[in-house]
Order: sequence, then structure tokens, then C-alpha cells
Amino acid sequence: MDLHHLKYFIEVARHKSFTKAAEICCVSQSAISKTIKDLEAELGTVLFNRNSKYVHLTDAGLIFLSQSQQIVSMFRNLKTDFENELKLEKGKITIGLPPITGVSIFAQLLANFRKKHPQVEIELYEYGSKKVVIGIQDGTLDLGVICNLPNNDMFETMTLSNDPLCVVTHPQHDISKLPSVNLASLTTESFVLYTKDFSLHEEIVNNCKLAGFQPKIVFETSQLELMIQMVAANLGIALLPSKTCERLDASRTIAIPLLKPTIFHKMSIIWRKGHYMSHAARLWLTNAEEYFKEEKLLF
Repeated sequence: MDLHHLKYFIEVARHKSFTKAAEICCVSQSAISKTIKDLEAELGTVLFNRNSKYVHLTDAGLIFLSQSQQIVSMFRNLKTDFENELKLEKGKITIGLPPITGVSIFAQLLANFRKKHPQVEIELYEYGSKKVVIGIQDGTLDLGVICNLPNNDMFETMTLSNDPLCVVTHPQHDISKLPSVNLASLTTESFVLYTKDFSLHEEIVNNCKLAGFQPKIVFETSQLELMIQMVAANLGIALLPSKTCERLDASRTIAIPLLKPTIFHKMSIIWRKGHYMSHAARLWLTNAEEYFKEEKLLF
């Protein structure tokens, strides 16, 4: 087997499709199929269960996937790390960042890092927390910012904040006149939420159920600005972190503290435990820790 074989295998596993893997790798489907068969023959085990609709990994395939991702990741960063050992700080970092995070905080952090390490390229991807977790697991992201920690010992973490949610509503809504809002009082309200890719969606729905009702969701979006526009049009209410609410236009929307229960938006940086991390990614993580300590943002 060689590196290309591992890359083909990873793409089939990621997309659960020989056809899609062939498109991404710019080779024929027959080449992908032959590669997988050759790997299975060499390893003496079946890596995929196949049927007419999809393929999925066997238990052996799952083990081989984890090892393959580490090898491909190490090879991808070999040149960068060699250059860095020569004190040529170059490389590329891929970071997943939910749109709900504090934009100004991370903009300042990135500017701080770029000033210190101008030759390191940073690629940012706006994903919901659940997609960020998947990206860290499969190696497509080096680091990620998520809103609620997964129950998984696969990750190392750096917790940044513990921000309470507020109810965001139209200025003419009855709720806007209240000093605070109980979650149970929102039974009849229409909710505008982030999509299911965002852990905050699940957090809000679960808390509503604990309060005795299933929230009436009228709209889901991955875009914060669209959510605010929906609320400003008086089409529903939203639940957003208090720091996000500080940037809202009070003439269009009103934010009221949510109490009983208080729901917290927890923001953390995560990376894969025991997984290879490039020199550039380590530099960014060290810089982030120093920056957040200086700004007293670490929780």
C-alpha cells in the first residue's frame, strides 16, 4: 500500500461512496474499487460493508481509518515541520469556528497571531459545533471552537467562556417589557433557532422539554444575521449568548435575561487528543492560550 491508497480509503469512508471518492480524488471509480480490494487483500480483512445504496466501515475499517488519518496527516505536515525545525515558521492551520462565537475576540486573536507569525497561513471554516467536532475527528480540521463540549475523551480542550443566554425579541413584543424571562413562560412562543449542526440547538430544545414543553420552531438557520432579521420582523424569538446580544441594535431587537433555568453558552477550543499536531497549529494554540490569559477570558 502507499499514501494514495490511504487517501482513497479515507475519502470512501468519509463520503460512504465510491463514486463521490472518485470525483474528489479525480480518478475513476474502478480505480477506487480496485484500491480498496487490494487493501483488503493485503490486510486480510474486509474494510467496508457494501450494498446497492451505500458503503460503511466494518469494525476493522474503523481501526484502519484512525491509523490512516494519522499517517496522512503526518505526511501532509512533514515538509512544514521540517521547515519549522529550521526556524522557518511556515505552514497552514485549519480552524473550525461557529458563527455564534465572539467575532471581535477572535479577530483580535488572529491579528495578534498574524503579527507574530506572518508566514503561517490560516484557513477558517464557519461550521456549527457538531460539524467542527466531526472535522477534528476525521483530521480535516486542526483546531476547532465549539459551544458545548462533547461527552468524549477523544479531545483536549481549552475552555474560554460560560455565557448565559438571553431571550431576543421584537421591541413591540410583550416580553420586551419584562426585566427577565422564565423558560416555562415561552410555551406558546415561536422560536427561531440555529440548525441542528449547532449544539446550542440541542441545548435549547432539551431545556424546553425539561421545562415541560416542545418548542415551536418556525425557522432554523446557520446565519446569525438572518436569525436577527427574523426576530426584527417579529416572526419569532431567539435565544442567544449575552455577549452576542451586546452587539444587537436595540431599535430592532430587545434582549432580556433568561432565568429559571439559566442556560449557558460554553465556548471551548478543542483538538484531537494524542493526534499529530503540526508546529504551526501548536504555535497558534500557545498564542491563543497566552492571549486569552492576558485578556482574562480563560474560564
